[in-house]
Amino acid sequence: MRGLARRVGVVMLEPMDLCERVRELAAEGGDLTAMRARLDRVLRASVPYDIAAISTVDPATLLWTSCFLSGQPAGDGRDRENVLYELEFTGADLNGYRDLANDGRLVGRLHQTTGGDLTRAKRWEPLLSRLSCVDEMRVILRSGAMTWGTLTLYRTGGSRPFSDRDEATVRAALTAIADLFRLTMLRAALASPGGVERPPGLLLVTARGEIESVTDDGRAWLAALDDRGRLPSVVRSIAVAAATGNGLARAALPARDHHWVVLHGSPMPGGDPPAIAIIIEGARPVVVSEVIAGAYGLTPREREVIGLAAQGRSTRQMATVLGISPFTAQDHLKAVFTKTGVRTRAELVATLYVQQYEPRRASASQPSPYGWYLDDQIPA
Repeated sequence: MRGLARRVGVVMLEPMDLCERVRELAAEGGDLTAMRARLDRVLRASVPYDIAAISTVDPATLLWTSCFLSGQPAGDGRDRENVLYELEFTGADLNGYRDLANDGRLVGRLHQTTGGDLTRAKRWEPLLSRLSCVDEMRVILRSGAMTWGTLTLYRTGGSRPFSDRDEATVRAALTAIADLFRLTMLRAALASPGGVERPPGLLLVTARGEIESVTDDGRAWLAALDDRGRLPSVVRSIAVAAATGNGLARAALPARDHHWVVLHGSPMPGGDPPAIAIIIEGARPVVVSEVIAGAYGLTPREREVIGLAAQGRSTRQMATVLGISPFTAQDHLKAVFTKTGVRTRAELVATLYVQQYEPRRASASQPSPYGWYLDDQIPA
């Protein structure tokens, strides 16, 4: 889509229209690849761009678990991805993904950050110059306290830089897009229940909340909410919300054991009126994978430290989060360095990615809605 500024006849979506279209995408179903292909088309209609990288991340480490590229010839983006990842691991470039996540900006426009001089970015020469890049917008897809993905949008050639309006449009939809990512991964988890410690359950209900069918796991989750054989009223509330077309209807409430349970509802495609699919899962903390812990022999505290280090947190920030002194946090970090065979945080993040994430991403393993991968989950 070169010469974007010269395009004519493009129907531009307003910010609220983009959010609504994202909710509609949630009702359409499909795997991550299909969902991101449709999301790419919807985004382009709202904020035109030439090239996009649409990625999922492990919220425990903010490391990439899958990537969808558009606007480039097939197989043309792998070397560029590697350059991008290496620069990110050093934590030394402008608008770093971890920096955007940690300082709360969530969106960064390179043209704005550099005052129009993109050559100030270290990625200019090895990456952006080869794309004839005019601007790059990076977006952290966060819902609540959790990050589930990133968007990287490029304008090239004769295009104009991204505007304040473009950024506002994306900001208005980023939480909905993050929720769409996680819902899509939850649906994948339903199809691979053996890969999750306590799998989510599924209910198919009418628009009035009457159950048509339920999986065994769904039945167990309903019992956790109410053991008297009654349908919890929250199911009806979610069904009504989803029946209006909201593919990202959601509610959370405490179960009988005082742990929190989350329900997600979206209308099923087809049918008149359409049935409502409700996924029920337990709210759980996002932690570094047991696979990683086993690979390096990490203690529970070291798992927390390695996750915070991968997220780009400073020693003082780690200490605050963990409720320990900075000296103790540094001691734990040194122990992690020893076990992983590295000397710096940049080496630690690169080692984590190259040894643990990249092989699984390259083999198209399914990202999990709880971090890590569905086919490598080990029950705690």
